[in-house]
Amino acid sequence: MDEVMDYQRLIELLIRLRGEPMAAKAAATLLLIVVFYGLWRLLVAAIGYLVTNPAPRQRYWNVTRFTLTAVGVALVAAVWVEELKTVSLVLAGVAAGILISGKEVFLGIGGRLSLMVADHYDIGDRIRINGLCGDVINIGLLYTWLLEVDVHDGENQATGRVTLVPHLWLTQHAVINSTLGHEYLWDEIEFVFALDVDGARVIDLLQRTTGEALRAEIATAARVVPRLGQHFAAKSPPVTPVAYARLVTTPVGQNALAVRLRYTVRARQRRATNSQITLRVLSALREAGLSPLGDPALPAPAEGTVPPPAVP
Repeated sequence: MDEVMDYQRLIELLIRLRGEPMAAKAAATLLLIVVFYGLWRLLVAAIGYLVTNPAPRQRYWNVTRFTLTAVGVALVAAVWVEELKTVSLVLAGVAAGILISGKEVFLGIGGRLSLMVADHYDIGDRIRINGLCGDVINIGLLYTWLLEVDVHDGENQATGRVTLVPHLWLTQHAVINSTLGHEYLWDEIEFVFALDVDGARVIDLLQRTTGEALRAEIATAARVVPRLGQHFAAKSPPVTPVAYARLVTTPVGQNALAVRLRYTVRARQRRATNSQITLRVLSALREAGLSPLGDPALPAPAEGTVPPPAVP
């Protein structure tokens, strides 16, 4: 008997709601919110179970959230379309006021749209923007989360801090992506020698020593660096070590020969590779009797003379 009464009350409520359009639309809106929220939670759980790699998992979560939000908002707007037409002029005035007072928010949304179109970076990329550098760990609507990297004193070493980059910066500052297409950069080390050194011999030794030390990395870079040309009108620079010589003037006014060594390195291994190459090259130079200025292997300067400058 109680079940029959409950059923009759439900029928009466539905009939009453049919006579109250606003109440019916409110109920439909609530139902849509509940359905889409439940669907989002279900998809998040399924993606978390099926995808174990953090970077693609985060991308799938973001796509799911944005897609369900857009579809849900569109359906709710369709429910209230008549009311929206009625108050369109009021909404236009309110929107203009919000646009003036909250332009940063709208610029942030514009920056997020430009990110979707131009694809400046993705989760897992290492980027630099407006003095901040880090690895992208999440992309939201108004902000991008970076695992910060110190590019000044720390020489591309992680600080452990999480930094938020506002998307309005995307409309104001250039984005430098160190891992777009591939994860290789070109780093340089400079050695300074006395002017009477055999420059051709030094260049050959630096290129050969660095090529032997980075043999495996060079082979990988030669395979992956050209992939950038498959998506952009980019020419592939050489990935083998190259050394260039130039004349410089030391702080004491003497001419010297500076040899700059250029080599391919992974963006996240610059400091370690720089240290490795520096030690290998210095050892090879000493074995060949070619010590750069400021090298402790050189004999001490005579009394009363100005010592040579240190290696930069």
